[in-house]
Amino acid sequence: MPSNKPVLVFDIGGTKVACAVWTPAGDLVARTEIDTQASAGPEAVAGRIVELGYRVLAKVAAARPDLTSPVAAGVASAGQIDVATGTVSYATFHLPGWIGFQLGQRLSAGLSMPVTIDNDVNCHALAEARLGAGRPYRHFLLAAVGTGVGGGVVIDGQIYRGRRGGAGEIGQVCVEPHAGRPCSGDLAGCLEVYAASSVMVAESGYASIHELADAYRAGTAIPAVDRAAAWLGKGLAIIVHVLAPEAILIGGSAGLLGQRYLAAVHAGLEQYSLVSHQAIPLHFTQLGADSGLIGAGLLASESYVG
Repeated sequence: MPSNKPVLVFDIGGTKVACAVWTPAGDLVARTEIDTQASAGPEAVAGRIVELGYRVLAKVAAARPDLTSPVAAGVASAGQIDVATGTVSYATFHLPGWIGFQLGQRLSAGLSMPVTIDNDVNCHALAEARLGAGRPYRHFLLAAVGTGVGGGVVIDGQIYRGRRGGAGEIGQVCVEPHAGRPCSGDLAGCLEVYAASSVMVAESGYASIHELADAYRAGTAIPAVDRAAAWLGKGLAIIVHVLAPEAILIGGSAGLLGQRYLAAVHAGLEQYSLVSHQAIPLHFTQLGADSGLIGAGLLASESYVG
């Protein structure tokens, strides 16, 4: 049974770390961000995360004396996370030196409370499954399209993590086997180097995804977006032949592009998939940029009873 107590929550990315106290009512109290400063290495970053946690706890104690002080923490983190041990199984260059780092154990010792940690897109998917666009579905795939492309797989309402937290790496699916662009881990031709929001921006000449999205939603022809949408549809077609989800949710900054983009992705999906999969609906996620924090709260609440 999920806990009904507040949870200290973190969302760790290569650029920013967010922290708040999540309440069972769905509030995020005293939300605060710091720069990750990932180049300093995992131990230094973990120390700053612990300091941030205590700072947020102090803010909440002063501002919301009605709340019970959290006795557990939930963490959404970039990278592949072995949930059973809290260890980072794999991380890209955005978090140098993190592979093998016992992040959960380090944060638990520093915060003096149990810490449950999972991949950030898994937490996003959990939040959407419980509170967002995934609620009508038992099985769905979440594709997070931003700086890269990540995935979360929900089966029978639960996150499927696979071996050592390695499931859901849809950005590394090979969509261009011949002279493909280089991507993570000496791979080439991966979905994320063709479909990510960052690729759309780089290939379009716009200064940011926000400027690009404003123009695209206004009807401007932007070939970079059309190409990326087609590539994403092709990649999703490969995945649906394995998973056959009831729906696909698209999150991340690509959500700014609106229904025109969603229709273009679906056209790519239809082009490369069997007729039995062509009617799989695509939806944008609903919970926004703080879905990782929300999912971290749900994760800890469902994992810790105390």
